[in-house]
Amino acid sequence: MKLLTRRAFGLLILTLLLVAGVLIFTVNYAINADSWAQHATNKHLYTDGQLKTAGKLYDRNGEILLQTVDGIQKYNVDKTVRSALLHAVGDSYGNIVTSAQVAYSDKLSGWDPLNGAYRFNNNLSSFNSDMTLTLDGELCAAAYQAMKGRKGTVGIYNYKTGALLCMVSMPTFDPENRPDVEAKPDQYEGVYMNRLFSAAYTPGSVFKLVTAAAAMDHLENIHTRVYQCEGERIINGAKVTCPKSHGNVTLEQALAESCNIAFAEISLELGGKTLQNYAEKAGFNASIKIDGIRTLEGKVNVSEAEGGDLAWAGIGQYSNTANPLTLMTYVGSIANDGIRVTPRLIRETNLLSLLPGDRLRKKRVLSEETAETLGIMMRNNVKESYGEHNFKGLELCAKSGTAEVGGDEKPHSWFVGYLNREDCPLAFVVVIENGGSGSKVAGSVAGKVLQIAVQRVAEE
Repeated sequence: MKLLTRRAFGLLILTLLLVAGVLIFTVNYAINADSWAQHATNKHLYTDGQLKTAGKLYDRNGEILLQTVDGIQKYNVDKTVRSALLHAVGDSYGNIVTSAQVAYSDKLSGWDPLNGAYRFNNNLSSFNSDMTLTLDGELCAAAYQAMKGRKGTVGIYNYKTGALLCMVSMPTFDPENRPDVEAKPDQYEGVYMNRLFSAAYTPGSVFKLVTAAAAMDHLENIHTRVYQCEGERIINGAKVTCPKSHGNVTLEQALAESCNIAFAEISLELGGKTLQNYAEKAGFNASIKIDGIRTLEGKVNVSEAEGGDLAWAGIGQYSNTANPLTLMTYVGSIANDGIRVTPRLIRETNLLSLLPGDRLRKKRVLSEETAETLGIMMRNNVKESYGEHNFKGLELCAKSGTAEVGGDEKPHSWFVGYLNREDCPLAFVVVIENGGSGSKVAGSVAGKVLQIAVQRVAEE
């Protein structure tokens, strides 16, 4: 009897260990199956670390951006398109983690947890692993050329549908002729980082759009108030300066002239908590998930700020940082009656490539009235400060930023905004690192690229 009891107990232990092992394997499979299958040592999919074959990657107009045949990757035939789309498509070594080759490697290789490598299964031959991006290759090439080799980023998206039409990050290179990146660290600094998704910069005066929205919602008679700017003001021992003395200005004039003194006073009256609240509504301190790819968070921490710190924060300096795509979606929400539409990068996929919950997502970040008034003020910026002749036919609403970065370095150049046109509902962002004047430098790039964007949209 004792022997029988011991054997039964041993069998129970073995059964429990087997069940535990199955559970552990199942959990690990659910978590790690994708990375196991996509490992370069998987000889079913890879040869010498390269995919034997993979689905084709297209732009929105059906142009092939990448195809892999027998382990050989072939990019677009145009060198400029290849260079412009490096960060969207990826390089051959998987260095760009936000690229399609890395982020959607399972879709392109034809694998999923349920069916395995379904591209090799005759019963599932109707499922192919081709993917179509929302990006326009020729538009991205135009943005690449307009940047003239300067570091920074250009982004354009449809603020109604969320389609990301242009995504260019600089520096870049031709993926079919990879340079010696390590030998030129200054020239290729951050080359594997997609600056639209994964960078954060001091925003400078583009942040005044956030401060202005808070002022309209919380300060009485804000549109009839007059602020006096003599070029500088001392606040609790800290000096706040303007490029010039603006005299008496209203909120609308202060935004058009980018008057630091007026926005410093507004920030002090709003207080840190209110400014923090509106920054977070705008998307700061949170990332955006774009078809499975997360953006870097911008940072605003002004809840307890006072005096000069709070004044500079409301101007867009202090410790504020902004992700370019986040600001692009914020101005898109201004255009879209206060509703932010999350950008999307994938245009067409097969059934197994769909990413649930990541398609068209909407969120109200501003009241309709505040958004409308901000839009009118941004339109006035172009007419009164940036020059309508520089943006002919675009019906542009915009805000520039010249963000001080300290030391002897030139400021970062920002230009954000949207087209107030039903036929071209496009929002955009341009950032040029250490570029100088926002309206002159980034604004010039925006003007060139947007003219081509309008033509490309009209051709569809």
